[in-house]
Order: sequence, then structure tokens, then C-alpha cells
Amino acid sequence: MGAEELHPLAAEQAALRRVATLVARGTPPQEVFSAVTEEVGRVLPVDFAIMARYAADGTLTVLSAAGTPVAAGSRWSLGGNNVSTLVFETGRPAHIDSYSDSASGAVGVAGRERGIRSSVATPVIVEGRRWGAMIVGSALEPPLPSDIEARLVQFTELLATAIANAESRAGLARLAQMQAALRRVATLVAQGAPPEDVFGAVVDEVGQLFPVDYAGMARYDPGGMATAVAAWGTTHFPIGTSRTLGGRNTATLVFETGRPVRIDGYADASGPMGDSARERGVRSSAAAPIIVEGRLWGTIGAGSTGERPLPPDTEAHLADFTEIVATAIANAESRARLARLVQEQAALRRVATLVARGTAPEEVFAAVIEEVGQLLPVQSSGMGRYEPDESLTFVATLGGAERPL
Repeated sequence: MGAEELHPLAAEQAALRRVATLVARGTPPQEVFSAVTEEVGRVLPVDFAIMARYAADGTLTVLSAAGTPVAAGSRWSLGGNNVSTLVFETGRPAHIDSYSDSASGAVGVAGRERGIRSSVATPVIVEGRRWGAMIVGSALEPPLPSDIEARLVQFTELLATAIANAESRAGLARLAQMQAALRRVATLVAQGAPPEDVFGAVVDEVGQLFPVDYAGMARYDPGGMATAVAAWGTTHFPIGTSRTLGGRNTATLVFETGRPVRIDGYADASGPMGDSARERGVRSSAAAPIIVEGRLWGTIGAGSTGERPLPPDTEAHLADFTEIVATAIANAESRARLARLVQEQAALRRVATLVARGTAPEEVFAAVIEEVGQLLPVQSSGMGRYEPDESLTFVATLGGAERPL
């Protein structure tokens, strides 16, 4: 190998070492992206280098660029014949030797208009998933060398490591935040806070933890209705209001399936709640069921008006909160049942005391009807005696009605 061949190789290895050092130091990904595009543009025989990320909606976002007027942050639609689309579709390196007649799609046309003759792209694979691509190109007549793909792979592997490390750190930080939020809500439940306070605290925590514009909690009521019991942010479902279930929306899907759900596109959302969400610009939402002692009680959900879908683990994290909410509801219902049992027993003792004292039947009847009126959510009540002629004679009434039955 001659000296003229050793010099480029040495320069390339030095560039890889500089990038590897940045990665090892935990340098923020954006700085690594910029460093890689600059190093690639300097040590490889190319005219430009671009680092870009793929989005779920079939677009490409430029994160850094060198040697080209393409701006960081610009977005491009995928499709057609160009290396960016080929990498996205196949997950493998792509090479186009001539843009003059074969390139197509928004990216391909833009490249041809800028005088690009040949281009190469390699995927950035992060923990098994296709995350983005490193793209280079040349305006010279001879196509890029055949070994460009392999040389680019060395840089994309470093990029993948930097991204994975950053995501791991972000994941740990988010997990710590999640656990802290769950502890705060659990403390409220342990202190016997009213369910309404717990509901409000939960949606506040969800709204601050996730990249959402609103968070809400609803209770399922008879007649196919959902009633809002807590809200955070720009909610389209104010507390206390009820909406009819039906159509395609997260509240209805949870009601029908009893499982966590998500909707990443509201173009075909339907039903009163789906229509309202679409009108307010919601693009992505997730919800989880609240199961109280085996029965479906309600749902907690959150949504975003942003173009990027909610994180894929949103439903699972919402479910973590629903378990605490269910405990608060069950505790409150248990306390309410216990209080009601105490009231009923006290009422029975009062009536039994009258009977034991030999109180006149008419007074006992009246006392029974009065106790019933206080224990049950009724406006009137009465007690009747069946006569031999199959008629009914009322012996005691409450609530101003002569014939309450």
C-alpha cells in the first residue's frame, strides 16, 4: 500500500477516533451528529454529508448537514427512487450512480436540481430498529467509489451508539420521574384523600410527564355515557360534562374492549368525542381502563396536537396510574359502604327500641318510613297494608304524597 493510500486511511481513522471520543464522553447526540457530518465531508471523497432521522409518517428530518445548503430541521417526504427512500424501505445501504434520469421523489428531484450525480446512504440502526440514515453525495461525473458504503457504516455505528446511550439516559431519567409521580399519588391514596383530589393529582402528573396537550379522566355511566371527573391542559371534555359513547375514539374503544388503546390519526375518528377531538386538532391519543374490583369503572387518557405520535409506551405508563386510581376508588367505596352499614344498623336499632318499648304500631310505621327516607335517595315513601278485598291501605307515608307507591 502506497503512501498516497495510507494518508486518506490515516485521516479516516483519526476522524473515527475523534467521533468515538465524543461518544465515550457522553456528548449530546446533536453535537455528535454535527461532528460526524463534518468529519465525513472532510475525509471521504464526497461533496456533502447529511445526517437525518426517519419519522413514522414517512418523512425525513435533517439533523445536521455539511457541504450543502440543506438546512438542519428541514423535512422531506419520502418516496420515489432515491437513497433516502431506499434505505427507509429496505433497511440496507443504498447506492445510486446516476441522478440524471433515474432519481425521483421529492428528495431525488431536489438532488438532481442541485447537480448531484451519485449518492450513497447507510442506515442508522439503534438497538435493532431503523432510526435514520447517513447520506452523502457527489456532483462529479465518476460515481462514488464502491467502498463508500462500508466506510460510512463505521461512522453510523458510532452514531447508533451515541443515540442509544442518550436514549438510555433519557429513559432512566423518565423512569425516575415516573416513579416519583406514582409515589406522590400513592401517598395521597394512603392518606385517604378524597377520590376527586386523587383524580386531579393523577391527570396533573400525566400532563407533566408526557408530551401531551391534555389529559383527562372519565367515569362510565349507565346509558352509554362518559362523565369527566378530572382534566388537565386544553381538554375538550370539561369536568362534570357527559358525552355519549360511540364511534371511533379512545374512550369508546376502552369501553368496548376493556384494554389500553391508542389512535395515531384522527382523520377517521368518529362519535361525539372523536369529532370534538378532531375539531380541536388532536392528532394522537392514548387511554387505559380503570378497573375497580373487577368492573370497568372508567378511563384515563391523554392526547397531543403535535405531528409526532405519542411515545409507544404511553398506554402502559397510563395503566400504572390507573391501578392507583382504582385503589382510591375502591377505598372510598369501601368507606362509603361501611358508613352506610353503620347508618342502617343505627336506624334498625332505633326502630327495634320503639318495638321493644311497646310503642303503638302507627308510631313504629311512621318511624320506619322516616328512617327509609333518610337512608335512601328517595323523595317519598310509604307503607301499606293489604285488605281482604285485595285493596291497599296506606298506614304511613313520607314526602307529602298520599300514595307514594
